[in-house]
Amino acid sequence: MDKFERQQQLDVEKWVDSENKGYDTCGFYSYCAACDKSAENPCATAEEKASAKKPAKKAAKKPAAKKSKKTA
Repeated sequence: MDKFERQQQLDVEKWVDSENKGYDTCGFYSYCAACDKSAENPCATAEEKASAKKPAKKAAKKPAAKKSKKTA
């Protein structure tokens, strides 16, 4: 799928979300931080940029050691 087609999909998703929530949801998606509204296909471009910046998932962390209670 090219950027134009993806932009069309995202526009429909935003429109449906906006109708359901009662406000414009533009700017509320995870990829919006990478948005340049003056770009051609801004949502698709931002989504592409945001997914490129995501680091690979790290291995699960070990649980922190429990602190012992000191008694006086």
